[in-house]
Amino acid sequence: MSFLFHTIAPSYASEQLASHLSSLSTLPISTPPSDLTNASSSSSIHSKPNHKLETALHELSSTKHISRDKLIEVLKLLAKDSNHNNLIQNGYYLDSNGRYQTGRDTDNNTSEIDEEIEIEILGRAITIVWKEILQDLVQGALKLDEERNWWESSLNSRRGVGIYLLQTMPHRIYAALPPRSKLLSRPELQSFKLPPREALFKPLRTRTSSAITSITSPYNLTRREMLLSKKELEEKRDEIASKIGILASKGPNWISTTQSVSSSSSDQNLLNVKNETERVFSILCEVLDIPLPSSSSSAEVKSSSSSSRRSKRTPSPPIISIQSTPITLLSLLNQHLPKTNQSIDEILVIHSRPSVMTRLWFPALFLPPTLYLLASAVVRNKQWMKDQVKNAKETIKGFFVQWVWEPIEGIAKTLRGGGEGLGVAPTTVKSDQESLERMVLDLGRDYYHLSGSELDALSVKIRNGDMEEVLRVYEKELQSPVKNALMGSLVRTLLIQVQKTKTDLSLSLLSLDHLLRSQQLTFAFVGLAPSLLVLYGLGGWLRGVWKGEKRGKGRKKQYFNGLRSIERLLITSPKDSEEMSNKDRGLLIVSVSNLRTWSTGLVPGSSREHFIDDLRMIENPLLKRGDKFRVIERIWRCWGIDGNKRI
Repeated sequence: MSFLFHTIAPSYASEQLASHLSSLSTLPISTPPSDLTNASSSSSIHSKPNHKLETALHELSSTKHISRDKLIEVLKLLAKDSNHNNLIQNGYYLDSNGRYQTGRDTDNNTSEIDEEIEIEILGRAITIVWKEILQDLVQGALKLDEERNWWESSLNSRRGVGIYLLQTMPHRIYAALPPRSKLLSRPELQSFKLPPREALFKPLRTRTSSAITSITSPYNLTRREMLLSKKELEEKRDEIASKIGILASKGPNWISTTQSVSSSSSDQNLLNVKNETERVFSILCEVLDIPLPSSSSSAEVKSSSSSSRRSKRTPSPPIISIQSTPITLLSLLNQHLPKTNQSIDEILVIHSRPSVMTRLWFPALFLPPTLYLLASAVVRNKQWMKDQVKNAKETIKGFFVQWVWEPIEGIAKTLRGGGEGLGVAPTTVKSDQESLERMVLDLGRDYYHLSGSELDALSVKIRNGDMEEVLRVYEKELQSPVKNALMGSLVRTLLIQVQKTKTDLSLSLLSLDHLLRSQQLTFAFVGLAPSLLVLYGLGGWLRGVWKGEKRGKGRKKQYFNGLRSIERLLITSPKDSEEMSNKDRGLLIVSVSNLRTWSTGLVPGSSREHFIDDLRMIENPLLKRGDKFRVIERIWRCWGIDGNKRI
């Protein structure tokens, strides 16, 4: 399901194809400009390349690599047009009735341009065929290695061998039974006996198989079968890995061809490109076990073509040899490559792990009683389960409504309206301050007999919160509290202090109101933070499960075993030279391809690109063994033993 969110990690064959096609695009293949400038206006009309060749070159040169079906379609189109091109290049032409006639000179520019286009088409086509063969072999080797790993994990314990024997017992008994026609007859049914033990197991491939089978325990016989399947899968995997190593080490080398033809003539450039195409074709035939045809006629074609070009430009057959043609490339894709894949499938059919039904038939026996017990429990506790479902529904609804939606709605209101405070009006505080000031000024006139500037100074003190004059009167009046309460100013000063307390309380509430208004957005986000953290964690976990990042032990085991197998290959490869054998190189590519598949579950972007970049360094044949060991150490250091990136 990960493909719904991001693209699959690129494979080794796809990256190599992009590199080879980019190198092929830089080859200096072009018709000499002198021939074009000397051509007349009438011949320039005929100097256009063949439309089918131009269409095929456009398809093969697109930035998006064509699929195998599209490549087969292009090659079929070129194969149908090959006979027509041969007749035209040998001096024939089409008359008004659509018949081939002779006796008409052909245009040299037309044959040369078509020739160059055919050379480039074959170069691009052979590169794409190389990629398709390499991709199929890598996929087949991965399947073989996956099945081999299953057998190896089952063989690591007696429990695994016993479980396999129990799983396959119905198949063994069914295979050991006589034909059904014999069982239907009464005499045969009466004389029927249980099959002997040795009939339940596959015979050994040695002469003493029957004797060993008669004295060996069923456990050892089962283990021997498992070891045999593992060995067959391993041998086939090593065979495919050797072919992968040959394709990887001897694949298209257009970069060296570009460097060698940079200062050569156009004819030599075409010959070098054609030779490289023929070399790749011979490698593909070697990998697919195809006998190469005789090259005598091809050599004659090369010598005659080069001699005619040294003399002068005359009508000549194309440089394309009898080996790499659209027809032969089609045979590689449609006949020989399916045979190789069929040989892999035959090994997988015989020696792969048991089917899902075979592995699960015994646990399936407990499924009906388990379902019956669960159904009975549900029926007995029907009302309780309804209540639990209702409570869970209300809990989830309350969480999203009260802890997610309402806080978000409150934040929106705060941003829109500025928020809400304690509801204290500034006019109320101002009125209390003015009332306190008037009360103190009246006390100053009556008690201290102040006037003019003295009252103004007292008013300033009151605004600043200085109540010294009132407190002096209050202290003096307390000397005779009963008398002054009845006839003095004690009650008056007490009421003034009550007004002062009321004014201070109003000022405090107003300050608190301003504080709440200014921090209300912060409080809203603080209240929303826990629910957002819960949703973020739940969403990350679900996304990881959906993409494949949280597959648990299986995913961690795939990463650990893949990286460990790469390190083991580097350790066990021949130490007398830095070059790896074809088999070891192929096994290395298969192991790295397994990690490429694993990297699909990583987050697209820097994480995946950094990991794949390290894998490219391991695949690079130019790096020595010691450098690859350093790359492995860096992967262990940066990604850990479970594949989790360490920042």
